[in-house]
Amino acid sequence: MAKLKPRARIIRTIGDQLISGPEAAIIELVKNSYDAEATYAKVKFGYSDMEGLSIIVKDDGHGMTYEEIVDNWLEPATDAKIKNLWSRSGARRLLGAKGIGRFAVSRLGEISLLTTTAENTETGSLERSSICVDWSSFTAEKYLEDIDLDIVKESVEKSTATGVEIEVAQLREVWTKKQLEHLIIELRRLSHPRKEDKFSIYLDIECFNENNSTFDGATIFNQQNSSLHISTEAALEGEDKHLIQPYEVGEITDYRLEGHFLNDGTFQGIFQIQRGDNAAQPIELPPLALQEGERSCGPVKIRLNIFDKEPDSIEKLFGRMQLNFSNFGVRNARKILRDFSGVSISRNGFRIRPYGDPDFDWLGLQAKRVQEPSKRLGSDQVSGYVEIEDEIESGIIEKSSREGLEENGAYRRLKSLIYQLLPHIEERRFDFREKAGIGRKPATNLEKAREASKLKQVSKALEKVPQEYRSKLVAAIDKDAMAINDMLDEVDAYQKLLQSRSALGLVVAEVIHEGRRRLDPMLTSAKTLKADHKYAFEDSKIGELYRRNFPTEIETLLSGGTALAKLFKRLDPISGRRRGRPTNFKAEEVLDDALSILQNKLGSDGIEVKCDFPAGIKCYGYREDLNAAFLNIIENAAHWLSTVEGGERQLAIDARSDKNKAFISISNSGPEIDEAYQGRLFDAGFSLKSDGNGLGLAIAREACRASNGDLYLDADAVHTTFIIDFPLGG
Repeated sequence: MAKLKPRARIIRTIGDQLISGPEAAIIELVKNSYDAEATYAKVKFGYSDMEGLSIIVKDDGHGMTYEEIVDNWLEPATDAKIKNLWSRSGARRLLGAKGIGRFAVSRLGEISLLTTTAENTETGSLERSSICVDWSSFTAEKYLEDIDLDIVKESVEKSTATGVEIEVAQLREVWTKKQLEHLIIELRRLSHPRKEDKFSIYLDIECFNENNSTFDGATIFNQQNSSLHISTEAALEGEDKHLIQPYEVGEITDYRLEGHFLNDGTFQGIFQIQRGDNAAQPIELPPLALQEGERSCGPVKIRLNIFDKEPDSIEKLFGRMQLNFSNFGVRNARKILRDFSGVSISRNGFRIRPYGDPDFDWLGLQAKRVQEPSKRLGSDQVSGYVEIEDEIESGIIEKSSREGLEENGAYRRLKSLIYQLLPHIEERRFDFREKAGIGRKPATNLEKAREASKLKQVSKALEKVPQEYRSKLVAAIDKDAMAINDMLDEVDAYQKLLQSRSALGLVVAEVIHEGRRRLDPMLTSAKTLKADHKYAFEDSKIGELYRRNFPTEIETLLSGGTALAKLFKRLDPISGRRRGRPTNFKAEEVLDDALSILQNKLGSDGIEVKCDFPAGIKCYGYREDLNAAFLNIIENAAHWLSTVEGGERQLAIDARSDKNKAFISISNSGPEIDEAYQGRLFDAGFSLKSDGNGLGLAIAREACRASNGDLYLDADAVHTTFIIDFPLGG
């Protein structure tokens, strides 16, 4: 029987692959201290005449016995932490599970000395063990089995403190100012502090000074470790001056969201507008159905702070923080908020790198904001965290390199849940800003003008006028009031016309935006195919690459073209082109056409359609207008019904006629529309879909109006119900 005989250098090779850099290596060792139930992890850089720069990582955890060093620490990829998910006393959920701590040590330097004091549970005595490893001896010339490591063990007094100290010398990296700054930021972002854990991180880089470096370590530490409420000038004494100050999701912000997703995707939380009345607005989203390629990611907690970026908004925010804005200025204030920005993913209270870094926009917020800057949130406007469960319960797996998460079904599900939630936050924020005049000036209120036209104060004053003069004055006032009302009627009619044209203009703007979004990748694919077409049949690496990418580029062109064709078809009813004279037509036939077009969508999502539609109803107008309204409303209903996990998915359509109008009701049993959104449902660009363009309902309403009809939401109905108001035919 043959066996694998790994060369000794495999330790170095794997370590370089698993540990991305020296900062990541130090973080791994700090996490090991946490798992050992330590109350602190102290990282200290120091210089010695013999060894040069060295790093010491020390903790006061339970340490390791001689046997644990042999059976665990010297056994790469041990499953000890997989078998035991909790720390020794059961107080902490273990962070590590892949057994790569010793790779972190080898990644830092060539020589390491591990000294550990622990209690021998069998004898009850304390023992100290130490092992010195020269990682440079792990070369290709030797096999792993040929390298002997000596462990020295001795008994110590009972009063000796337990813990681990690892000193690493002959460092593999020259630590620059930039690397040290990055290390401080990484350590600050490592955890969301939990008081019950009582775990602190210290970093001492005071050994760097003008004599041995081009920078001063203490200055760098104070600059990068400061926060809004901790002055860099107010230096702490003793070891406390090396204490890492974690980035916290503060209590004061402009807008806050806090809540949790259940296993089935149900969301329950609250949204607060702190720059407004700070009232707790409940947000509840129904279960979200699993999409293709997704699997449950378990329960998820989320907490987000959101900031407005206008100078006036930032100044007011700092005022609520009880900070003197003049000491910062707009530029520095924005930089501070950006440093705090980023949505991290944490597990057991510790951040998973690189989620939460300001430059790592894993939710793609910035790209969406570029498309709709007035509404969408940018990554530099949000700070907070998403907390997930362990790998077994969530199915979300950390990469072996500890740099991110595997792109599996559970991770895709996590992103889907957040994408479903974000539009609800953005719409509520947008609505507040609009009403508060932050985004735009508030609209004038015609009803207030009508109320003022009644001249109540003047009429009240007339009561003091002698009777013989009063009648003439009342007649004159009534005449003027009627004239004002007539003018207001004209203003009202003109305003409605402008609103209709404005809505159409917004639709066109959204179409242009949507068209560009589709055209950009199509043009890129077309240019790629054209530029390299000469290599299509060439027997070369370029030719092979061209042929390999060809199906993808063609699919991009096809899907984009299909989407544009569909978009143009939807716009046809409100295009304004000459369509001949309006005619009489059977409404039921138009409905049958719409249901036929959408039958695959309805069937694949298990949606049951119930119709109570009298056959004799005839409408007068343009057939394509009613068809467009049907298609957009039913397609929108089908989307929201498909998000419902469990329960019946029903679409009910009925109709009735009254005098010269037909009233067609389209109702679905999907999620209810929050009252906060009902006033903006038909605004072009308004959408609660994570990938929606906000055109469907706007087009449907304008199509109805193009035939002198209308479309509105029945707010009193049990289910989500839209009413089409359409002229009756003869």
